[in-house]
Amino acid sequence: MELPKFKQPLNRLETITDKWLYFLKCANQLEAVPSSLESIPAINHAFSVAKQSKLSRKELEVLENREIFTHDSRNAILKARQEGREEGEAIGAKQKAITIARQLLNVLDVDTISQMTGLSIAEIQTLT
Repeated sequence: MELPKFKQPLNRLETITDKWLYFLKCANQLEAVPSSLESIPAINHAFSVAKQSKLSRKELEVLENREIFTHDSRNAILKARQEGREEGEAIGAKQKAITIARQLLNVLDVDTISQMTGLSIAEIQTLT
């Protein structure tokens, strides 16, 4: 298909091929993806790429820096959540060990409780 010969208007596009041909022919004139083409993710992506190709070197740098910042921020948030989860789990495990140690104080000696719970002898002695 020769793009100059493709004359179908936007409101008459029926097939995916028609929509792609329209996009390829008109991409440099479009300010946004027409609503009838928005349902095709690949065309949305192609529009984004086409839009970036019109940017100056400085605009591309700004866009790239913004994307890097967004990516880094997202990773920092994920890492903080993971660390918070691990810290919470450690605190929960410690609390559980303390609860078990308290229950065993009148039954077992401090050394045995320490071995069973992983708490130090000093920690167990502070529970009495």
